[in-house]
Amino acid sequence: MSVIAEFTIRAPGLVLTETLNAVPEMTVELEQQMASSDETALLIVWATGGDFDAFDDALRRDPTIESHEIVEELNVRKLYRLWMDRDELIDVYPSYQDIGAVPMAGHGASGAWTRRVRFPERDALVEFQRFCNREEIEFSLNRLYTPGKKESAFHLTGAQREALVAAYDAGYFGVPRDATLSELSSRLDISKQSVSERLRRAQSRLVENAVLGEKK
Repeated sequence: MSVIAEFTIRAPGLVLTETLNAVPEMTVELEQQMASSDETALLIVWATGGDFDAFDDALRRDPTIESHEIVEELNVRKLYRLWMDRDELIDVYPSYQDIGAVPMAGHGASGAWTRRVRFPERDALVEFQRFCNREEIEFSLNRLYTPGKKESAFHLTGAQREALVAAYDAGYFGVPRDATLSELSSRLDISKQSVSERLRRAQSRLVENAVLGEKK
């Protein structure tokens, strides 16, 4: 049976490590990752929360990044297309392919990556941990669960948690707000009404289980 693992990995040779260390207030969210047989490795990420001039300068100095370009600019975040230099980085993506794992989400900040990955079985996760040990990658398992089951002690579904995390990262809960429902809708690829409903239900469950639950 497949399992979903949420974990944090950290190593000097991981992609963007130097950039994320240089601009620790910046957070990048993985939008897409691609690799082709001609050794081209491409990363598409949303960046938010930091100084974009410093971020661009750090990208130019980062040995794991061959080149980059800005695809889209919004009020508080930018979409980057990054071409990776495979000769200079620890390439984790092929290890996922070798064991049949499917990356689902990921974000980087302060020199570390937090990933959510579906593994075909627990043994595949163990094999990935062995890969990390061989490559001297610091691995910390944050959560392990079976697909389809409630994701946390607060009884959030996967979709509800995804909406909460996206809203938090985008600044939707800030005062004043740094993101709108329309931006979250685009980010999650669902309608504004669906985003609103997921957030309301998620917040209701958090109150019920985290706040009211303390009285039980």
